[in-house]
Amino acid sequence: MASLIATQLELLRRAQRKEPSVVRPVGRETLRNRALLDHAPVPLLFQQTDGTLHAANRAARRLFETEGRLIAPPPALLAVIEPDKSASEHAVIRLPSSGGSSRVYAVSVGQGGGAGGIVAYLALMDVEASINAAEAQALRELLQILSHEIMNSLTPIVSLSATAAELFSEVPTRETGLMIGEALATIRRRADGLDRFVRGYRDLARLPAPDLQPVDLGELLRETARLFDARWAGRVALELALPPKRIMVRLDRGQMEQALLNLLNNGAEAALEHPAPRIQLAGAWIDGAIQITVHDNGSGIDAAQRKRIFEPFVSFKANGNGIGLSLARQIVRGHGGALILEDEMALGPWTTGLCIRL
Repeated sequence: MASLIATQLELLRRAQRKEPSVVRPVGRETLRNRALLDHAPVPLLFQQTDGTLHAANRAARRLFETEGRLIAPPPALLAVIEPDKSASEHAVIRLPSSGGSSRVYAVSVGQGGGAGGIVAYLALMDVEASINAAEAQALRELLQILSHEIMNSLTPIVSLSATAAELFSEVPTRETGLMIGEALATIRRRADGLDRFVRGYRDLARLPAPDLQPVDLGELLRETARLFDARWAGRVALELALPPKRIMVRLDRGQMEQALLNLLNNGAEAALEHPAPRIQLAGAWIDGAIQITVHDNGSGIDAAQRKRIFEPFVSFKANGNGIGLSLARQIVRGHGGALILEDEMALGPWTTGLCIRL
């Protein structure tokens, strides 16, 4: 019995004995690092001092169909790691993929410093899906801009057309003839401006450069007020404050009318929250610059929102699309001016004020 127990104890001791590893610590670290690299989904490459490129992980070997060195690296990839490129260089390139297609990759390059014979590291991230999604979103945003601007111009055109049709049905008089002529002239001008605007946005949704011509500031404000009244008359009262003297300014009349209408429509929508909605359009020469202001008596702008009101596609209204103010600012900047939100303390009876300085 004693002999049996001794035998069992010896077998148990042998089972618990630790066998020394045949892999040295440095080798174990290399194996661990290689396993980590192979599990990384991003293709990783490195460039040696002789200029050759090598796949560093499984994703890179699969992408370039190699077990190590890239025999014929794509020229687009080599261009990213030219000697004159700086460390941490970023680029977007298109590389061929299986099946004869290609995909877009964002390439990040880090300098190796020659340690271990490596002069550069490259990481390639597949951004094809992200670019496609961004293009689709840009198209949606462009269509939003176009529909917004088209509706802003079509509304007064439709209203003035209806007015002209009613006047034509009456017994013609000198007064009605003048009114019809004025309505038709405005319709023609807004239609021409809308046509130019849409044609300009056709080129990568970029606002065309302004066609600067001498314009009478007072006449510009009066015409804009007429367009505003065609949409808002009877709902929002407009106060027009013209400069006391004639002021000529070089600008693109169609674009500036569009910017002012955007500001006025935005202010009118805010003023509707007031029992007696009012809005003011004023122009003057102040401190050596043209100033055009739009004021309303709406509920004002929350302090947390003031910094974001000009951001494109950011709106704090229930049915807003965040286009009007950002586009107005883009137009003003195209004229070398600035569109700013006025300080609440300087508004007097008004709650919100936007100022164009040219």
